Amino acid sequence: MDALTAVILAAGSGSRLGGVAKALLRRGEHSYLATIIATAREVGLVDAVVVVGPPYGDAIAEHARSLELRLVYNPEPARGMASSVAIGFAALGAGTAAWLWPVAQPRFGDRGGHPPLVARALWARLAGCAALDGGARTVIAAADVVRVAVDDPGVVRDIDTPLDLEEPA
Repeated sequence: MDALTAVILAAGSGSRLGGVAKALLRRGEHSYLATIIATAREVGLVDAVVVVGPPYGDAIAEHARSLELRLVYNPEPARGMASSVAIGFAALGAGTAAWLWPVAQPRFGDRGGHPPLVARALWARLAGCAALDGGARTVIAAADVVRVAVDDPGVVRDIDTPLDLEEPA
């Protein structure tokens, strides 16, 4: 069996959401982060790195530790998501593939989304993606990609604003 890992991006400031930590938001009785980990563990996750940073790094780190997750710190997440991607992939150890999983977003119909499952061969390039125009998208776009359609419109929902938190009609 493949050793599946994950880089979970949780260093954002949640500014468009009104200044809240997306990883700690609850949907039902579980946080977004707990839901991601439960889903990933169901399909074979063996290790995960959660990238945290200011202003919510300490609170998210505490929650991540309670879920038995490893942590890496991005001291300047305002540099952009690619900086967190690079830090996360640089911290991965063993494994054959890793999900690149932003806390609040995946493929439905003809729309792409998250989390892409990334072969180990791309990890070094993703660890350097902060220096590339287009960041991680540039690395993924140049890779051999297999698109997997799912029958769940929730995989393309991105939670950025308070309105995004409302259930779709």
